[in-house]
Amino acid sequence: MHARVLAEHRALLGTDLRASGGRRLAGSVLAVLVHLVTLSLAVGAAWIWTTAAFPVAKAIVTVVLLVVAWEVRPRLGRVPREGEVLVSATAPGSFAVLAEVARATGSKPPHVLVVSPEFNASVGRAGIRRRLVMTIGLPLWQALDDRERVAVLGHECGHEVNGDLRSTLVVGTAIESLQRWASLLLPDVRATRQRWRFGARNSTGSFFAIAEYLVPLILLPLSVTVGLLAVGLERIAARSGQRAEYRADELAGAAAGTDATVAMLDQFFVAGQCMAAMRLAGTREPDGDVWAAESRFLRAVTPAQRERWRRIAAREEHRTDASHPPTLLRQEMLRSKPPVTGSLRLDPQLLATMTAELAAFAPALARRLRDADAED
Repeated sequence: MHARVLAEHRALLGTDLRASGGRRLAGSVLAVLVHLVTLSLAVGAAWIWTTAAFPVAKAIVTVVLLVVAWEVRPRLGRVPREGEVLVSATAPGSFAVLAEVARATGSKPPHVLVVSPEFNASVGRAGIRRRLVMTIGLPLWQALDDRERVAVLGHECGHEVNGDLRSTLVVGTAIESLQRWASLLLPDVRATRQRWRFGARNSTGSFFAIAEYLVPLILLPLSVTVGLLAVGLERIAARSGQRAEYRADELAGAAAGTDATVAMLDQFFVAGQCMAAMRLAGTREPDGDVWAAESRFLRAVTPAQRERWRRIAAREEHRTDASHPPTLLRQEMLRSKPPVTGSLRLDPQLLATMTAELAAFAPALARRLRDADAED
């Protein structure tokens, strides 16, 4: 297991998982500097355009600066409008559940709910108005019982209040901007190698020939430097993120109970095999019921198989995705705290209504699974 992740995990065991100020301040300061560089490009372009410089040169420099500023600008994302999208007007049961879970975790309910064909769930903000968008994978939802469903919703709602630097507008967009800077500055290594090997035969003059040799030598260190800054900011955010994921799990446990949250995480150990069974059902028969295949698979899984997959997960450091700590560490962190039964008691009928609203997209999601397999 990665030594840094394990060391951070051990340091967090038994501690208060709420946000700390030091890393947030360091990450935020570095992120603001990144955005100031982007802003300075646009300001510089405007200033150059107002000078009395040679018109052609002025136009070229202005356009270049504006193009670079546009390329590295913060991306705000888009709020989904089409596809498997639910809002409170079209899914009152789902948003009633989300409102209760948000209240239990001290967060805000999402504005938009997206149903996906993935065995996962996520939350994020998008658009200028920073609307909260939650994505629930129908395969995951169908694999959980009611308490585990509350746990997964509690974890996602908990991201709003867990102090995760990666989810903030300033730091999250700064990391992406730095990555774009590094990519933009990185010279074409293959072309550069060929040029150095065979010479700049197509150059139209000695000045351009020298430039073809020197530009990669200038750009490569810049790209590496910016890339290291991106890694540094990601490391700061990742350390904050590990603690924040544990905090989101803690909030999920407060809403649904420790046992339900641990059991919810257990289901991710069978995610790969479950999705494989669904895809197999979809490829064997064009009209095969992938959801029935999921149910059959989950019923057939024995405790011995689950334990075997758990051991494999420990060896392979299983994570629900790259942004989360290893799943077994998340379970260990939950078990290290005094167990709680969960404060939220939802009407089963309300959860059944939410399930029906999500399942209305089952045929469309099944087609997406089959189409994805056909492309592969």
